[in-house]
Amino acid sequence: MIVKGKVLSYFPRFLGGSKLPISVVPIFSKHFSTTQSTLNSQDDAKLTLLNTPQANIRNIGIIAHIDAGKTTTTERMLYYSGLTGRIGNVDEGDTVTDYLTQEKDRGITIQSAAVTIPWNKHKINLIDTPGHADFTFEVIRSLRVLDGAVTILDAVAGVEAQTEKVWKQAKDLGIPVIAYINKMDREGAGFGRTVKEIVGRLATRVVLVNIPYFVQDPSTKQMIFQGVIDIFDKKLLVWKQNTNHNEKLTDGKQVDVIDISDESKTPELYQQCLEAREAAVEQLGEFDEKVIESFFETEDYMNVPSSILKTALRKATIEGYAIPVLCGASFKNIGVQPLLDTVNDYLPSPLDINPPEVISTGFSAQSGRSKKNNKKNSSSSSQNKNSPTDSSIPVTVDPKVGCIVNNNKNLSTALAFKVLTHPNRGIMVFIRVYSGKIQQSSTIINTRTGQQLKIGKLLLMNGDVPLEVKELTAGNIGVITGTDQITTGDTLLAHSLRKDVNSLSQKDSVKLLPIQIPPPVFSVSLEPDTVADKRKLESSLDILIREDPSLKLGYDEDSAQIILSGMGELHLEIAKDRLVNDMKVKANIGEVKVTYKETIISPSKKVKNQSGENEKQLYSVQLSLDSFEGPAEETDFFNEEGSYLLENDNNMIIFEKNSTPENVASALKHPVWSLPLTFEAMVNSIIAGTSASLQVGGKIVKLPLHSTVVRIHKWEIPSEANTVAPLINCTRTAINEALGSLPDTSATILEPLMKVSVFVNDEDLGTVTQDLMGARNAKINGIDEDGSSTGEDLVWAREQAEATYIPHDPTLQYIKQTKSGGKKVITAEAPLKEMIGYLPKLRSLTKGRAIYDMVYAGMQRASPERLKQIMED
Repeated sequence: MIVKGKVLSYFPRFLGGSKLPISVVPIFSKHFSTTQSTLNSQDDAKLTLLNTPQANIRNIGIIAHIDAGKTTTTERMLYYSGLTGRIGNVDEGDTVTDYLTQEKDRGITIQSAAVTIPWNKHKINLIDTPGHADFTFEVIRSLRVLDGAVTILDAVAGVEAQTEKVWKQAKDLGIPVIAYINKMDREGAGFGRTVKEIVGRLATRVVLVNIPYFVQDPSTKQMIFQGVIDIFDKKLLVWKQNTNHNEKLTDGKQVDVIDISDESKTPELYQQCLEAREAAVEQLGEFDEKVIESFFETEDYMNVPSSILKTALRKATIEGYAIPVLCGASFKNIGVQPLLDTVNDYLPSPLDINPPEVISTGFSAQSGRSKKNNKKNSSSSSQNKNSPTDSSIPVTVDPKVGCIVNNNKNLSTALAFKVLTHPNRGIMVFIRVYSGKIQQSSTIINTRTGQQLKIGKLLLMNGDVPLEVKELTAGNIGVITGTDQITTGDTLLAHSLRKDVNSLSQKDSVKLLPIQIPPPVFSVSLEPDTVADKRKLESSLDILIREDPSLKLGYDEDSAQIILSGMGELHLEIAKDRLVNDMKVKANIGEVKVTYKETIISPSKKVKNQSGENEKQLYSVQLSLDSFEGPAEETDFFNEEGSYLLENDNNMIIFEKNSTPENVASALKHPVWSLPLTFEAMVNSIIAGTSASLQVGGKIVKLPLHSTVVRIHKWEIPSEANTVAPLINCTRTAINEALGSLPDTSATILEPLMKVSVFVNDEDLGTVTQDLMGARNAKINGIDEDGSSTGEDLVWAREQAEATYIPHDPTLQYIKQTKSGGKKVITAEAPLKEMIGYLPKLRSLTKGRAIYDMVYAGMQRASPERLKQIMED
C-alpha cells in the first residue's frame, strides 16, 4: 500500500526514463504497467507503435475555443509519454504541433497537426486542431477521421462560443467526447460552474471522473490548485510544486498518490469522494443496471467496484449517454496523465464505432444517374441524390482486422483528409486507413480520378517529426509520400497483400463519403509584378489550395487580377503572409473584401450548341438555366432524377431522363463497353464544362454564379470519339448563350448572410440591439436567457444542470450574489459586410463585457437598395 507522502513517477515511458523504485507497489497498476519494459530506442518505439492491436488504438482530436490550452495540453501528453525530452510552450514558440512560422509568431494554432502517442500499451493518434473560427475547415476535416474527441474548457471562461460550435460538429458526426476543464490554477477558476455550463449549454449528462484539490497558501491565505481526487479509484493525486516562485515549474512527473478510502484517516477527502461517487452511481445506474445491482449488494457508494463504474461509463460515453469530466492545469503540469488514462479508458477504439459509409462510384445506365449517396454534410465535384439502399456498399467489422468493405478481405480503403507540402519531404498526404493496410512503395487507386498511383514512404508524424514505417494498418492515421495526385477528400484503394492493384475488380471501385468544404466569404485580389512573378504566384497558390481546399481561386477578366477567397480576415491574412514571407512571392495584394456572387432570377430559354461537320463528328449540348433560393438540398430540383450538386457555390446540374445519346445508351445495355471513351468521362466532361462556365461569372459584374441550375435536355457525342474536349466547349458555349439571352433585369447580386449570437448583460441589451438593427442592418430573431431556450432539449438540459452534483465552487456562489439580472443572448441575421470590425465596437458599447459569435448562414439576394450600395462599394 502507498502511504501518504510517498512520491511516485506517475508516467510510463516508452523512450528512455526511470523505472519505478523497487520498493514501491503502485495501487494504480495500470499507470505503471509498461515501466518494467522501458523502451530505449527508436526501433523499440516503432515496434510498439506498429504492433498495437486495434482494440488499443485511440484516434482522437483536441477541440476547443481559442486559448483554452489545446496545444499546451498536447505538449504535456508528448512529454509524459516519453516521445519528447522537454516540454514545449506556446509563449516560447517551441511546441511540436505549432511548428509553422505564423503559429510561432502569433501563438495560435493555424493548421491541425497529428501526433502518435504511446500510453500504457495503447497508441493514441491525436490531432491538435485550431480554435479560431476562421480555421473551421481544419476542425471539420480532422473530425471526419476521428473516433473520439477531448473538449478542453477554460475554467475561468467556461463554455465559450467556439466551444459550442466544435461540440456540435463532433456530436453531429456521432463522435464520443470527454471534457477536460483546464486552467484550474487561475484566479476565478470555477470547476462546478463550468460543469453546470457543460450540462446546461451543451445539453449532455456528465460523470465526474476527478474533482479539483486545493491547499491554502499559509502566507497569502489563497487556495492553490495542487491536484485531483480520483473518484473511481478513491485516490488523491498531488503534484509536487516548487515552493520558491522564482524557480522553474516542476515537470509534473512526481506525484503523491494517497489512499482516501478510509474515512477515519482522511475524513474530508473521503466525504468529497463519497458525494461525487454517489452522483456517479446514480447517473450511471439509470444507464446500466449492473451498477445498481452492485450498489444494492452493500448499499455503500464507496464499495461499488471501480471496474463496474468504468465499464458502465465507457459504454455510456461511446453511446453518447454521458461524458466523463476531469480537470487540471496543463501549463502547471497538473492533471494531464489522468487525462491520458481517461482517453484510453472511455473513448472508443476503431472497433467500437459504427463503420464508415461506403458508396459506389459507378454510373447506372440510361438516366446517367451516379450511384453516389448525397448527404447534406458531403461535398465533391459532383454528387447525385440517391437513396442509401441503392448506393451503399456493405461494410462489416471484424474484431481482428477491422472493417471489411464489400465482403473483400483483400480490399484496403483509406481517406485522404489533409495535404501538406514539406520543403524536404515534398508532398505529404495524411490518411486514415479504414480497412486492410497500405504498404510502402505500393500502387494505390484514387477513386476520384481512377488513376493508379505509385506511392513512396509511409510515415507516422509527431508534429513535424516523422517516423518511417513499412505499412499503415486499419484504424491508423499516417502519411503517404511520393505523389502529387491526391487531394483532400479522396478515397484511396489498395490490395492488402500485394503491392499492385491489378487483381482488384470493377466492383471494388468504392468511395468513402467526402469531406464538406464550407464556402469562402472573404476575398483578396492578387496581381504579380512581372510575368516571372506570375508563374511563381500561380505555383505558390497551387500549393496553398492543395493544402487548404477552403481557399478558393477566381479570376477577374476586367482587371486581370487573381482573386483568392477564404473563410475570414485572419484566414486570408495567414495565406498572404505565407505567400510573401515563406514563398517569397512578389505581388500587389489588395485589401480583404467580402465575397459576393451573382444569380439569375428568371429561367432562360433552351439553347443548343454543337460542333462537327457531319453526324459522325457531331458533338452537341442542349440546355437551359434556372435558379432557386436557399440550400440546394432543400429544393425540388434536388429530388429530380439525374440531379447533381456541383462542388462550388450551391449550383446544380440536372441530366433529364432520356438525355443520354442513343449510341451511348445502347453501349450501356451491353455487358462489355464498346466505345473508346468511358461513360464517366463523357458525363464528367459536361459537369466540368458547367462548373467552369458558372465560375466565369454572371451578367452584372462577372462574379461567379450561385444557386443556379443547369438543365441538360440532350447531348450528343460521336461513337468514334476519343476526346471530350468538344463536349466541354459545347457546354460552356451553350451556358454563355443562355445567359446572354436573359435581360439585364433577370440578374442580381448575392451577399453572404451570417447567423450572429451576441452574449450581453441585461444592462447592455438595449444598446447592443439598437446597434445591430441600425448600423449592422441585422434582423433580430430572438432574445433569450444565455444558454437557455424554449426547445425541449435545452429545457431538459437546464433542469439537468440544476440537478447535477458539483463540489463546492465559490465562484458559482459569487456569481449568484453579484450578477445584475443575468445575461441574454441575442440571435440575429446580418450581412457580413456590416459585421466587419464588429468586435471593437461591441467592446466599446459594453465596456468589454459582451462577446459574439457568427457563422455563415448562406447567400441572400440583395434588395434594390442593397444592390445599389454594393455596386458603389
